[in-house]
Amino acid sequence: MIAMTEWRPPARTLLVVANDPNTQAVILEHAKTQGHSVISASTPALGLSTFDMTQPDIVVTDLFLPEQEGIMLVKQIHERRPTCPVVLLTDAGHGELTMAGLRAGALDYVQQPIDEAAFAQVLQRAIHRLPVSVDDAPGVERLEYVLVMGTDPSFVESTVTWLIQGTAMGLMESRQLHLRAALQELVMNAVEHGCLELRYHDKIDAMAQDRYDEVIQQRRTEAHFRDRRVTIRATYDKRQQVLTYRIADEGKGFNWKSRMKSGLDVCPTGDASGRGIFLARSFFPDITYNDKGTEVMFTVSIG
Repeated sequence: MIAMTEWRPPARTLLVVANDPNTQAVILEHAKTQGHSVISASTPALGLSTFDMTQPDIVVTDLFLPEQEGIMLVKQIHERRPTCPVVLLTDAGHGELTMAGLRAGALDYVQQPIDEAAFAQVLQRAIHRLPVSVDDAPGVERLEYVLVMGTDPSFVESTVTWLIQGTAMGLMESRQLHLRAALQELVMNAVEHGCLELRYHDKIDAMAQDRYDEVIQQRRTEAHFRDRRVTIRATYDKRQQVLTYRIADEGKGFNWKSRMKSGLDVCPTGDASGRGIFLARSFFPDITYNDKGTEVMFTVSIG
């Protein structure tokens, strides 16, 4: 007979920003019984620096009245990582300030002095709001994301940020930086050179004349280009511990083989049209294109 073990959700890390020892004690005791870990900070300034260094899953913060520094902390955390749930520690009679904290980006609140049962419910709601990874789901072996974006280059950076948050938060920070650099170059190439067919030298000339936005807007309104899209597919193979990214545009393609004759050829300073390929190959050597040059693919090892 095979013994069945109950699957439990993964342990989480809580950052508690409060200067009340009783509050800290209740949260710590409950977190320990659930297998979670707790990091403490006594001031919002220390809380923000601790957040940046430790990247906790959930933040629990006091309002820090009368200066309302807790609300500012909520805003700063929301700007840095919108997917991180923040729980407010409030006191009776501070309804308006609690509402201000929720509007600033907090998910929920719990009144002080803390009742452990009430806090348990709030914490469970926060955990349910965390981004779900395929690693958290038993039996799931493969997860796929499909993202379709238009041809506005100003959205490339935010799109890549969303993509990394959704697919690659498990990577080491240095590897995330490499991935971000490669994705930004390749997605920008797909938008500018692929869908909009903007040649590198034309782009440089437009930028030199401070006409880049004008040129982009003109091309995006032309019938030949306006309906084109860039499609990004990210596939996570749980068993192989590999992420695969595919970036496809709806342009005419290009002669990618001439750009990949040698992985040791540095892109010339005076002609950076191959910069995206060179950067991506530097970080991810297995980069390949389809025959037409309208889709690029590379893999990232998670292990």
